[in-house]
Amino acid sequence: MANQDLFFDITKQGTEQEKQQYIISRVGDGGLKAITITVYSNGRPYNITDLTPVFEGVKPDGERIIDTTGGLVLDPRNGVFRYILPQQASTAEGDYQQAFFKLKRGEQTDSSLEVRIRVLKNKVEFGINSESYFTEYQKELERLRTTVNTGIEELKHAAEATEVKINSEVETAKALDTQLKALQSAINSNQLATREDLTSQIKPLSDQVVAFTNSLETTKDTVNTNVQKLVDTKMDAGVAPGVLSNPANITKSGNYYYNSSTQGLPTLNGSNANGIIQAVMRDENNGMLSILGTGLTREKYKGKLYDRWKSSTPVLLWSGRASSGDTVQLKDDVHNYGQLIINVTFTSNRHATHFVTVPNNGETLYLNNIGLRSSGNGYKNGYLDELSILFKDNNRIQVVKSLLATDGEQAINSDTAITAIYGIY
Repeated sequence: MANQDLFFDITKQGTEQEKQQYIISRVGDGGLKAITITVYSNGRPYNITDLTPVFEGVKPDGERIIDTTGGLVLDPRNGVFRYILPQQASTAEGDYQQAFFKLKRGEQTDSSLEVRIRVLKNKVEFGINSESYFTEYQKELERLRTTVNTGIEELKHAAEATEVKINSEVETAKALDTQLKALQSAINSNQLATREDLTSQIKPLSDQVVAFTNSLETTKDTVNTNVQKLVDTKMDAGVAPGVLSNPANITKSGNYYYNSSTQGLPTLNGSNANGIIQAVMRDENNGMLSILGTGLTREKYKGKLYDRWKSSTPVLLWSGRASSGDTVQLKDDVHNYGQLIINVTFTSNRHATHFVTVPNNGETLYLNNIGLRSSGNGYKNGYLDELSILFKDNNRIQVVKSLLATDGEQAINSDTAITAIYGIY
């Protein structure tokens, strides 16, 4: 391989640039012409570690060449690299309009002064065409060719497999058609068809009919099963058989019958002692339960009943008459409720209703009522009723005192009484 040495100062200071020899080539040359370039900076070796040598030029005929692959770094610390001219560098006769080397690192670049290149005439060989030559473009073009060729091969294989399958189906169809035509021909010509002939001709068709029928039956069974599942899970599909043991055991959407034997229910009014619980389940562990007719609902969350039953419909906890000194027994824990509705018979309001927030055990609540008293043809300050009740424990409430004050007189005991207590969830 022929070699030629060149020396450049990267600073491009022309007065200090060593005079360069011509690089001489001939049309058709390429691949065996090497140039060894030594790069300096202010007279000292220029470190070209991690730099890529690139040759750029405009050929005598105006075509361009940018070659990023022809350079090889030999001694990076001393700034030495070698460049081998490709064949496209020697395709047009004459002097290069411009040529130089670049050193690149990513987007960073620096260049040498011009390199003088002369390409000699070749009168012997013909058909050497000059064209622009960009190695990055050539690499992408080659990658595209490879991708396209690979894709074509894959398509060929897929097409061949498909063709085999189609041909097989076509041959099967042709065979069936041949059998039918042979049978029809025998019948039309009044030829005797033996049982064996009929069997051999008809059996393939019969087998296909049986297979098709079986497929239909399978499809029908599947549809019937799915329809039955829909019917079973419909909200109006009826009530599940038996008595629900505990709402916590519900895992599917549906309607469930409950009665006094069902555990896990809240305290219910007498008219709701038995009835229906409707469940809407997202899955077996999560959903919402409703006791129809009561407004009571409760969430099932992660397999357990969450929080407590809640409703805006009052639940009767006690009814009767309790006056001063009496204690009433509630039929449910008072702390299962957020509020209480207490019916009271005051002196001037015999049907009073008080809403109270449930207090802690041991606390006393005071219920008051103010009314006017007639005096001649007018009214004056009349009655002040006060009823004090003590929450003794979860299920017992005591009427401590019932007092009445008339006008400015001292309070005295009265017949004010409690007649009913309701709980609101």
